[in-house]
Amino acid sequence: MNDSVNRRILVVDDNASIHADFHKILGDPSAMQAELADARSAFFGGDEEPAPEVTYEIDSAYQGEEGLAKVGASLACGRPYALVFMDVRMPPGWDGIETLARIFEVDARIQAVICTAYSDHSWDHILARLGRSDRLLILKKPFDNVEVQQLASALTEKWNAEARERARIEEARTAEREARAYASSLATMNRALEAARATAVSAAQAKSEFLTNMSHEIRTPMIAILGAVELLREGPLLDAERDHQLDSIRGEGRHLLTMLSDILDLSALESGRLLVEKRDCSPRSLLAAVVAEHQTLAHRKGLELAVECGASVPESLRTDPTRLGQILAHLVSNAIKFTDSGVVRLSCDMESALGGAPRLQVVVADTGIGITAEQRHRLFEVFSPGDGSLTRRHGGAGLGLALSRRLAHVLGGELDVESASGAGSCFTLSLPCPAESGPAVSTAAGGAAKESLSGRILLVEDTLSTQRLYELYLQRAGASVDVASNGAEGAERALAALGAGRAYDVVLMDMQMPVLDGYSATRQLRAAGYAGPIVAVTAHALAGDRDRCIEAGCDDYLAKPVDRERLVAACRDWIGRGVPPALPSGPGAHELSPDAFAGDA
Repeated sequence: MNDSVNRRILVVDDNASIHADFHKILGDPSAMQAELADARSAFFGGDEEPAPEVTYEIDSAYQGEEGLAKVGASLACGRPYALVFMDVRMPPGWDGIETLARIFEVDARIQAVICTAYSDHSWDHILARLGRSDRLLILKKPFDNVEVQQLASALTEKWNAEARERARIEEARTAEREARAYASSLATMNRALEAARATAVSAAQAKSEFLTNMSHEIRTPMIAILGAVELLREGPLLDAERDHQLDSIRGEGRHLLTMLSDILDLSALESGRLLVEKRDCSPRSLLAAVVAEHQTLAHRKGLELAVECGASVPESLRTDPTRLGQILAHLVSNAIKFTDSGVVRLSCDMESALGGAPRLQVVVADTGIGITAEQRHRLFEVFSPGDGSLTRRHGGAGLGLALSRRLAHVLGGELDVESASGAGSCFTLSLPCPAESGPAVSTAAGGAAKESLSGRILLVEDTLSTQRLYELYLQRAGASVDVASNGAEGAERALAALGAGRAYDVVLMDMQMPVLDGYSATRQLRAAGYAGPIVAVTAHALAGDRDRCIEAGCDDYLAKPVDRERLVAACRDWIGRGVPPALPSGPGAHELSPDAFAGDA
């Protein structure tokens, strides 16, 4: 049987001979087709082309209950009957009318033929019991074979035609649902695209404004620096004017360096590679250093810059003093920038954390212009200085607060703000404060560079301006300094001095150089038996860069830019730890050759 056509027939009759008749009439395709052909010939005349053979699948039930059970089972397995031939009299159980009523409740699509030799039920009674239906016909017994064949052919075809129509309707409904779903998804996609477009436009505008601000923030100090240099080169100036120009160069240079460091730090934070070095430090000294750094700027604007520390603030705090100093510097700088009169106050105290250890709380409050609710919503976003007009008036690139909050999170803390337009602002930094036993490390500025150095230092650095600057720093501190311009030259000088019994007390090794980089030069020195202290000095300041330097054989690490105090302090720390012994002489001694350090860059 064609799987796409249903010709399953159920015969329900208590007489076994009736079932045999149905199998004979419908179960032999050739005999059935011959009788149908004879009937057509008698009616229409002439010979007819034989129709394709039709095969029925006939099933039998001998009582109404059995018939209902078979109909239910056929539906459950997905193979329903198309047609049921139903006898009326089937003692002792249900009669055919009762059985059909129950079958119609189970299967609303089955076609039915009532087969009866008696008038037990009137047509009105049948309609009253079964309802008016186009699925129901009556066949009087004894029935004619051709009539049975015609009914079977017509009613099964009717069932299949209805099934095809239902399938087409369901396909149409499915297509409609899919079309609606597509239209809905398209509308959703359009809304998402519109939202993405709006976000992109907003981001582009923010970045455009950021680049405009950044251009201004770079060009303005550069103009001031170049102008001051020109004035100093033109001829002698009065001492006060010379000092003023030098202060201008230093201040604007520090501003540029801070801004560039912020950009690099944000990039490192976004990539998860920011270098954090926690150690014991003094929060009081950090606050004092930040206030001292910004005192001149506050004085120029006529502002009072004050600091208060509670008695419970510990002398020592384990954190990254550089990152903490960055946060505080940004907060104080912002407070001064947006305050035209009054006071900027730093207060530091301990706060009790519910269910946890006490935390250090630093509050930076000002009497400035304040922040609106809309500005507060975007205040800590990257590239968002809060308000373009305020930025144009007060300056700033829009990086400081975004960076400060992210740095606070890296240190395990939080940074929040309370403010209202025209009523000043109050930024609160909260940091964990674990009990530490180590001594405090003072971060107060000044003093270190003026302390004397005694010893010989090899500076390996390829940038001429940096060579000269670091050389002057170290010489003015009292050290003897030799300079090498690449890793190969530096390794040669270090080994030569060691072999001559005049080893350097410290080697300052830049890590990114031509000919031979600092990593390779350090490895070759260690492989040659050099045991003296080597301090890496590099612009690579991301997480992992320190480990890379240590793995290459360096004893310490300084991230550029290195200020005078840090440079001198690092050298002082290593000088006096002991000069390494000279290389062995005689047979088997290391021979120093200029070619030994070539080609390993």
